[in-house]
Amino acid sequence: MITKNLPLPLTYRAEVLTQVMADIQAGECCSLIGIDSIGKSNLGRFLQRHDVQYAYWHDHLSWIILVDAHSLVLSEEKAEYSLAELMIQRLIAEAGHRQLADEFLTWTILLKERLAETSSITVALHVLEDLCRRLCEEYGIQLVFVFDQFENLWKMLNVHFFLNLRSLRDQFKYQLIYLVMTRDRLQKMREDAQRVEAFWEIFSTHTYCLGPYTEQDTAVMIERLALRADFPKEDVPPEVALLSGRHPGLLRAIFWAFKSALVSSMSEDSLLQVTSVREECEKVWSSFSLDEQQAIWLVAQDLPLTRVSSNILHDLRFKAVISDEPPRLFSSLFTTYIIRQRENTQPGVVVDVRLRQVWLDGQLLRQSLAPLEFRLLEYLAHHAGSVCRREELVLALYGEAHYEKHDQRLYAILARLRETLGETALAPKYLITHRGGGIQLLQGSVTPDEPT
Repeated sequence: MITKNLPLPLTYRAEVLTQVMADIQAGECCSLIGIDSIGKSNLGRFLQRHDVQYAYWHDHLSWIILVDAHSLVLSEEKAEYSLAELMIQRLIAEAGHRQLADEFLTWTILLKERLAETSSITVALHVLEDLCRRLCEEYGIQLVFVFDQFENLWKMLNVHFFLNLRSLRDQFKYQLIYLVMTRDRLQKMREDAQRVEAFWEIFSTHTYCLGPYTEQDTAVMIERLALRADFPKEDVPPEVALLSGRHPGLLRAIFWAFKSALVSSMSEDSLLQVTSVREECEKVWSSFSLDEQQAIWLVAQDLPLTRVSSNILHDLRFKAVISDEPPRLFSSLFTTYIIRQRENTQPGVVVDVRLRQVWLDGQLLRQSLAPLEFRLLEYLAHHAGSVCRREELVLALYGEAHYEKHDQRLYAILARLRETLGETALAPKYLITHRGGGIQLLQGSVTPDEPT
């Protein structure tokens, strides 16, 4: 019987696992960071395989316990208990798979009965501690808890739970290890990060990126997809890998769009008309913070990055979202999606306050505005459609302390602004001067919408 699900080779993700598994064997906790749909859950399942663990560690005394948090149904009242219970269940199940001594397995039945009598987090933590103690001290086993989909747990559970996990780690140091897989560094994902520093600091010196596939892994995944689809792998066009930037989620979406004949050609324009491909791009895009999105958009447009924080750029490079110099995004398809995502189809003038950019009828104004010109246009955009009196514009530009009734500087600024916008007072397109009344921006808006 021919299987349609080839097992992943032992070399899968070796570029990152070689170092991570060495650190774990040395007793160090590790953090794996990767953007959405990069394959964190797939990697967690891969690490569960006993042959994978043996290939890296050459013994059967190190166990990987996958705690896939997305399978939890959490309520705020019992979230900590639910996670501790899941860790216990997975430990006991692994002991059964490893065919540990009958006496131990019988003892775990008593533990489960004890746990079933209460929903106390205190009891659950004691049971977890008892299990770890016997496995680590009596059987000499190294326990590795791999937490997948950790973000929600990290944001939701209280500080004391993570301090208890840290305490458990300290009791069985080098024999009890945590590997967390998230889309960002732990300290950046909690407002009260300082209160739980004792937990996240154990990962700080062993943090790695889970990036796009290597060429070898890409070939393996395409072969697996082709087998599943009953499609000759040699007929898969190279654009599937090239346009995806070897990003796992995009690779799958592009392959199935091609296989299902949903595209007229293997081009960015054609692929972005496919719902599943756009949704995959959106999933990746929405996983970034606003500041990261601004930086990504600038890279996509090949615009200067002078206003972007060096920390943001460092993090995006670390996550393998951007590379090279000048920087470029990991995928040409994703680049096209970002440009389309931020294309402004609104008529009139749109002022982007965060990026200090201006859009004219959907086209980016490439020429930068001087500070006072930008401030004038921003004020007018906030009051688009209304006639702004000369006095209020002078106040907005200079402040009350500098207000002079007969100040003529406004008109000099207005003239320079008109020139940049490609119009004149005699042939206005955006700005209308009302004699004795003031200035009016016919159509405009400000994004993000902020009060003046």
